Amino acid sequence: MRQRLRPRLIATFALVAALTSVGVAATSYTLVRREILRRADETAARQGRAALADAAERLPPSPEPAQLADFAARVKARDGLEVVTVRPDGLSDTTSVSLSARVVPAELGQALARGRVVTVRATAAGAPYVVAAGRVSGVADFYFFSSLDDVAEDLRLLRNVLAGVGAALVVLSGVVGALAARSVLTPIRQARAAVHRLEVGLLETRLPERGRDELADLAHSFNAMAQALERTIGELRALEAGQRRFVSDVSHELRTPLTALTTAADVLEANAGGLNDPGRRAARLLVVEARRLRTLVDDLMEISRMDAGAAAMAWERMDLSALVADALRARGWSDRVDTHLEQAVTAWVDARRIDAIVGNLVGNALEHGRPPVTVIVDSMTSTGVEGVRLQVADAGPGIPPEHLAHVFDRFYKADPARSRREGGGSGLRGPNAGPGLGLAIARENARLHGGDITVSSRAGGGGAVFTVVLSGRSGPPGTVTELLPDREAPVTTDRHDVVP
Repeated sequence: MRQRLRPRLIATFALVAALTSVGVAATSYTLVRREILRRADETAARQGRAALADAAERLPPSPEPAQLADFAARVKARDGLEVVTVRPDGLSDTTSVSLSARVVPAELGQALARGRVVTVRATAAGAPYVVAAGRVSGVADFYFFSSLDDVAEDLRLLRNVLAGVGAALVVLSGVVGALAARSVLTPIRQARAAVHRLEVGLLETRLPERGRDELADLAHSFNAMAQALERTIGELRALEAGQRRFVSDVSHELRTPLTALTTAADVLEANAGGLNDPGRRAARLLVVEARRLRTLVDDLMEISRMDAGAAAMAWERMDLSALVADALRARGWSDRVDTHLEQAVTAWVDARRIDAIVGNLVGNALEHGRPPVTVIVDSMTSTGVEGVRLQVADAGPGIPPEHLAHVFDRFYKADPARSRREGGGSGLRGPNAGPGLGLAIARENARLHGGDITVSSRAGGGGAVFTVVLSGRSGPPGTVTELLPDREAPVTTDRHDVVP
């Protein structure tokens, strides 16, 4: 499945923004948290030392519980600290109902035994505190609890703000990515559309050249390419048109002398009895080659008309099976061909062109294949496709795979030298049987009917199969082409010049 570039660009922008936001937020939160907690520790330690110094100054040795309670209350009121005192006899007092000597971290007692003043962060009664501890010798052990609730609330607020800013940056980056993708993809879409227009033959297509960035360079290069392509194709079209005119003109100019030559050859053939053996062979060769040359000229003229789009079509609704049977009977092939002709297979066709198609395909099968040669005509409605089918198959050696793609090419020769030596009967179909236009004309005739000809070669020497599929149109085209002035020229001859 093809992936779209626009969502990928937007996702890339959003992903980069998300990773950046997470990195910045995590780093910022970690640094700020560390600094806030460090200051809270320092403040708690400072307040604890001050309170211990005050206790050492104000409280007598072995003070009464009431004196300790008053001192603790004064510290709480002044510094906001919760105080837990543990007297030398092991009894304790507290300024908070939720704190007692039981929640004091054990490591603080061990530190006090060594005469140190220490601070530690701990959770007591489900709340975070910084605990500063110290001992006034002969008085009591003091534990000052400084609440971190405000610090925790500030950190939560900071975390929420960073998360919100990060989410906003991701959304903003997505918007920026969409705008950036649009600015980048719009020229790309224009280039794609321009390529499609070139593909269908609109060679005048050009891209707008705006700016000085890489996309402008791409547009400039595309326009230069399109201009060169237009110029080259224009030259090729002019050359092709000139070649078609040349072939057409030469064919027309050759028709008159060829007619005279053919007539003279026929007369010579009719009077060959008065010639000696070399003369008769020369006369026969002249007759054969004159007719081959006449066939070539007629084929060239027909190809020229097809290339120029001026091929004449005389549309009639006819029974295709009857047309095929008549074409076989006219050539004397009815007894040499097995036919399977479905009755009442009617279609709008040009009878002369169908006759030419049948003559070419069946003639090739008889000359280059092996019996049995089978001709099938049926409708294609059973396959769900509107149309009719004409199929010609033989049991010969078939067509080598490397030549299948070139069967309908004009003047295609498989191995002319070999064919000349072997007389065309080697299964390499028709390199010497003529100029190589018969199948090309047959296919053009099929296409003039809105159809086509395909060829396949059955494995194991099972012969070649030519299939003609004609459009099942319900009526003739909107405009019937007028016949050309030289309508006496044949549509094509019964050519058998198939290539392998």
